[in-house]
Amino acid sequence: MTIAALLLLAHSTDACSVPVFRYALERWPADLFEVDVFYRGTLTPDQRARVSRLEDQSQINGGAVNWEVIHCNLDEELAEDLRAVGGTLGEVPLPHVVLRRPGGRRGSAVVWSGPLSEVNGSLWTSPARDELIERLANGDSVVWLVFRGSDEARSRQVVEKLQEQLPGLAAEIPLPPGAGLPGSELLTKLPLEVRFSVLEVDGKPADEALLRNLVTRGVLDDPADDETIVVPVFGRGRAMTALKAESIDEALLAECSGFLCGACSCQVKQSNPGFDLLLAVNWDERLWGDSDIPLETAPAQPVADAADDPGEPTYVPIPAGRNQTPASGPRRPAGLDADGQADRTLYWAALGVASVVIGIVLRCRRSFSRTPSE
Repeated sequence: MTIAALLLLAHSTDACSVPVFRYALERWPADLFEVDVFYRGTLTPDQRARVSRLEDQSQINGGAVNWEVIHCNLDEELAEDLRAVGGTLGEVPLPHVVLRRPGGRRGSAVVWSGPLSEVNGSLWTSPARDELIERLANGDSVVWLVFRGSDEARSRQVVEKLQEQLPGLAAEIPLPPGAGLPGSELLTKLPLEVRFSVLEVDGKPADEALLRNLVTRGVLDDPADDETIVVPVFGRGRAMTALKAESIDEALLAECSGFLCGACSCQVKQSNPGFDLLLAVNWDERLWGDSDIPLETAPAQPVADAADDPGEPTYVPIPAGRNQTPASGPRRPAGLDADGQADRTLYWAALGVASVVIGIVLRCRRSFSRTPSE
């Protein structure tokens, strides 16, 4: 067995019974993008007002957008990473805004840049993103985004394939036994069911073009602007991967769907496949309203300074799940069979999860997709 398989097996043995898509929705806060505002000297009152508007939108300040605003005065000493980004701007009008992906430390891929005067709501919201939020908040397990390409017939073929095969997968994929029982509690009142939907996106309008950038830049190798792209999204707007149309087949759909609907197998969000999208939504408010937020959730964290050590990964506790025991007779320690040996069923289940994850990774590599570069 490979080292990767052993690590996956180690994670899997502590899996709870909550499906990945539901665990992500209820317990994983969206990662924060970085908005770098480059300028010289002092901002004018109008410019300060524009920057303040961006800051007010941030979840850190009580807003709805998962980003953090960083002031970058080029006349002052900046962190090495920010100096590098500023050095690539060239002769551009200042102030200039650079939107970058979330990262443990600064240095993530740029997904958009432009003058501060041109920044507007299309940067953080769009009709497709609003619809995506509604579907996820109302219980869709996975929303399959399809970015239409210039070949309309090819795009339609991909959509029809998804619409034909996903309902059958939803009916066949079993939910993990024990979800909702003590030890694997569900934190919202949404019905637990496997439900897939397909959302077509025209990536040509400015607001949807930014969404297309979010799922392709630093993710796919040399994607053509007119290429059909498929992206499975779950949780609080987390894309599992980005796939080129030619890689889509029934086996790959089954692998991705099975993983996202299987028992959550890792305490560390960043150790699971995927990357977050830029959305304008207060997920805690959408999921729980005025009710108290469960203690198992965690607020979004600011990006670490480039000079700081990123430290250890943040662990989100996962309950161990509920072991089914006979109504009578002595209670056995969790994970042991009647002979006091490690539960063989758990072992093979864990091995199965590891095999599925490895299979998905290999399939995605063949379709030229990877995790966002930093």
